[in-house]
Amino acid sequence: MLILAIKTLVILLNLSMTPFVITDMLVFICLLLAITATALCQYYHNKQLTLALAGSYALLSLLIPVGLLFLPVFFFDLSKHFPVKYLLILPLIFVISPDGNASAVFFHALVGWVALGLSYLILRVETLDAINKEIHDTNASQKIILTMKNQQLLESQNDAIHLSKLQERTRIARDIHDTIGHSLSRALLQTGALSAMNQDAAVQQAIDGLKETLTNAMNAIRDSIHDLKEEGLDLKSAVAQILEESGFKTSFNYDVSSELPTEVKNCFLIVLKESMTNTIKHSNATKIDVTIAEHPAMYQFLVTDNGTKEPAQTGHGIGLQNIHERISELDGYCRINFLGGFRIFITIPKRMVDET
Repeated sequence: MLILAIKTLVILLNLSMTPFVITDMLVFICLLLAITATALCQYYHNKQLTLALAGSYALLSLLIPVGLLFLPVFFFDLSKHFPVKYLLILPLIFVISPDGNASAVFFHALVGWVALGLSYLILRVETLDAINKEIHDTNASQKIILTMKNQQLLESQNDAIHLSKLQERTRIARDIHDTIGHSLSRALLQTGALSAMNQDAAVQQAIDGLKETLTNAMNAIRDSIHDLKEEGLDLKSAVAQILEESGFKTSFNYDVSSELPTEVKNCFLIVLKESMTNTIKHSNATKIDVTIAEHPAMYQFLVTDNGTKEPAQTGHGIGLQNIHERISELDGYCRINFLGGFRIFITIPKRMVDET
């Protein structure tokens, strides 16, 4: 819009210094041709087309000198494809102006140089605007990338904290087993030996009571150790370790945002081990893919391999039957088939898990 306004101003300035008026037929024809040609140059923005149209109009102006009045409108189009410093000689063409008036020639040439100067300024503004937009887009992209990296860093930090907690629970369970558990076991053995040597019925009753107390304490310790070990199981790390030690090429996608219930973690690990055993025994696969995902209402577990050897009876082995039974205990769904490789697909509803 700005260029169009300036082109109109250039035309009006040149017309103001000539004895011609717009009603003159040649003036009107040249104006129409100039407007059409410059509109095509601006629309297609093609260097060859601009040069051809501007050159053709310049040749026409040599035959019809009044056409020179509208030649400066092409300076804007030419400046988009050629350096302005190479176009500074163009306004000198007005020496063949139909007026034959030195002041008019100078005025037309001056208007031409002004047009070139304005072209340079407009192009400079457009270039700076493009650079500014590019910088803005780059900053926006970098901001998005930085936000994503911060989110990833925060997730990694949370994962590290979670893993540290699980490892600490495992350490506490081990320490309880090695210290208090062993001490209680020794106390039970000593109580048994004392009971064997005792001959007094009254003392025996006290020993039996002590033995029962120690046994209850031992059972409570075992339950606590068991619970701590189960809570200390990190499914992601356990699966990654199993896959790393499998000898297969593997890929592992873990998309879980919350802590899985213990029974689900144990079930998934057992299924993974059973499916890998099945792959080793019955498949010629070289790669195993594992996906564990959490959805609003369910947990999903998918194991596939790239084996091309289809088992004779997919899903009927003892190990695979055990998988079906374990999934059924959690009211889940299990599908085992051969689809471009051995495939186990499991879903376990969250509601059923929470109620168990």
